[in-house]
Amino acid sequence: MKKFTAFFAAVAMAVSMAGGALMVQASEGKTDLTIAIDADVDVLHPSDFSTTVEHDILSQIYDPLMYMNPDGTHDPEPRIAESYEVSEDGMDYTFHLRDDVTFHDGSALTAADVQFSLEMYMDSEYQGSQVTGLASVETPDDYTVVCHLENPYSPFMLGVCQVHIASKAYFESSEEDFVNAPIGSGPYKFVGRNKGSNVTLEAYENYYRGAATIQNVTFEVIPDQSTTAMALQTGEVDFASIESSTIAQLGANDTITIAEVPTSGFTYVSMNTEKEPFNDAKVRQAINYAINRENIVAVCYDGEAEVNSNICSKDRFGYSEEQPQYTYDPEKAKALLEEAGIATPYDLGELLVAEKYSNLATVLQSDLAAVGLNVTIGVKEFNAYIDELTSGSYGITALEMTLDGDSQMLEMAFTTDYIGTANNARYSDAEMDELFNKTRTETDTDARAELFNQILTKAQDEAIYAVIANPLTLYAYNSSLQCPEFPFEGIYSIYDFAW
Repeated sequence: MKKFTAFFAAVAMAVSMAGGALMVQASEGKTDLTIAIDADVDVLHPSDFSTTVEHDILSQIYDPLMYMNPDGTHDPEPRIAESYEVSEDGMDYTFHLRDDVTFHDGSALTAADVQFSLEMYMDSEYQGSQVTGLASVETPDDYTVVCHLENPYSPFMLGVCQVHIASKAYFESSEEDFVNAPIGSGPYKFVGRNKGSNVTLEAYENYYRGAATIQNVTFEVIPDQSTTAMALQTGEVDFASIESSTIAQLGANDTITIAEVPTSGFTYVSMNTEKEPFNDAKVRQAINYAINRENIVAVCYDGEAEVNSNICSKDRFGYSEEQPQYTYDPEKAKALLEEAGIATPYDLGELLVAEKYSNLATVLQSDLAAVGLNVTIGVKEFNAYIDELTSGSYGITALEMTLDGDSQMLEMAFTTDYIGTANNARYSDAEMDELFNKTRTETDTDARAELFNQILTKAQDEAIYAVIANPLTLYAYNSSLQCPEFPFEGIYSIYDFAW
């Protein structure tokens, strides 16, 4: 089974009362930051993590070899590596490391640590896709790393930019501490964790790019969104990812800034193509036409999402307006069901969802009923839901998922090797598998774009999924906090924040 990177979306300032309104004291001279997170972390392993919360924390502790510039060009910028070269045949990537990078325990970071980290990612069941195509790593000297690829693979550099470089010696000294008390070379070092409550970090004074302005960071676990909203208004929390339901409340407070960040994440209906009637493309097409996407965005996302029936977001490589889109057309849905031999009313069985998607399920149930397709709604706790999803025991479901990185990551939703992980439709097609094999090795940008056009056109024609929209990532933060413009995918670096 291939390794995958799929994220399934799961010190306070003093306050005084003035005129009946909550007023947050000035932040002048402030050097601490409190961030609300909606779930506790399970692990703090540099490569074996699976949630957005874990990624956000680990990215402050660890640095990568290179960093993908968020300015739209996405050109790699130096981090631990100060330069790199790619062989003419695209098979070898040579990285030349800085000689002034140290881990938080003061030990020097060398090529041996980079080799250890890359090989750790190669073995990871969680983040192995970041180093797809990597065959071996060699270290000619302490500050040179050579990555040998199995075949030319154009997205390789993008994956390398996501690899956390960890200490080999620390791992060898204690695997337990390696996970529970991480030591990286990033701008912040781990201080401690109170399980179910918070994770604390502090600026690393010997960080090779200079010590961070924000000195102390607390990630506070607050599962309830209304509690988070109140904490933002009182100043107990400075920064948080929020849901659209709190925008009206927070937007009315001029001490809070809201950032709306486009992402490649998508909300979608997945139909198990191994089961009837979902093995019939006409039935899947009918379900696509039955969905009122504009209404779902209004009702379930308060308008904070972009309607898109294509699994490829509009800002992502490979998307084209010429690729088919599904619009709301109940009459066309009924006609397709008739062509498929489906006599309505027809019972599709259970629409299985995790707890957080119960509202979405209710709206979908109504849309499907309008074309003669009846479903009952089954709601499960998130981890139990994921078990049913990946085992293929469900018939139809609805959820959100993110396959970030290069568009090559979309193969996880469509190719045979990923059935049981992120290919929730359990779709298997030799032509689709081969098209993704070609995009993996094609180095010409135009030729690769045409291959993705074929892939996405095929995916739409066969209605493999019923994609609904691309939800925006929403951040709310104290207006005195200076945050640079968030890049696509909403990734943030606390090192760039300042009061």
